[in-house]
Amino acid sequence: MRSDTFGFLQRSFLGCVSDSDQQEAREAGEKAVQFALGLGCSEGSVTIHRTGNYAVDYKLTPIGKVAGKTKVMPAEFINEAGNHVTEAFKAYARPLIGSSFPNVARLRVPMVAKLAK
Repeated sequence: MRSDTFGFLQRSFLGCVSDSDQQEAREAGEKAVQFALGLGCSEGSVTIHRTGNYAVDYKLTPIGKVAGKTKVMPAEFINEAGNHVTEAFKAYARPLIGSSFPNVARLRVPMVAKLAK
């Protein structure tokens, strides 16, 4: 079985970067330099931690706590039928989308009869 880590594919499209992604990526880079130069503690990975409704804090986390780890989607983010997300997930994800995300719509077309063999 093959799977893809949520987030890898999305991050490969430069044109689909939200304003919050851009800001947090820059701030994470700045924090990495600060940790390396200012604290004399350069071993680890800069991690982003959500605080409050939506604000973030950057921490230097030992690499052993993040490397090779998988963070699964919390159960409260998946509906009872297991085929969609909940309002709790939408509230969690909304700030990550940023302010410039395009509106998406579905096209509705008439059903086409299946061809007989």
